[in-house]
Amino acid sequence: MVLERISETDQLIALNRHAQGDWGMVTEEEFRANENGLLVGSYLMSVYLSEHGVVFCVFTDAGRTKTTLSLPEEVRWI
Repeated sequence: MVLERISETDQLIALNRHAQGDWGMVTEEEFRANENGLLVGSYLMSVYLSEHGVVFCVFTDAGRTKTTLSLPEEVRWI
């Protein structure tokens, strides 16, 4: 579980970066999808590296009502 592997400081830094539109280590395609998502109201995804080298993701739903943190292996695409 991501909360067991990522420090609270890393979580807060990532959430702040995500909220400011700093998508972290996403691909160019994912970057464009996020920028478009801001305009059309679709989901947003960021990818970050913790201070201990753990890759994790931040997702915000299309309705902007929920933001979650996940490890890549926890992500389930529906």
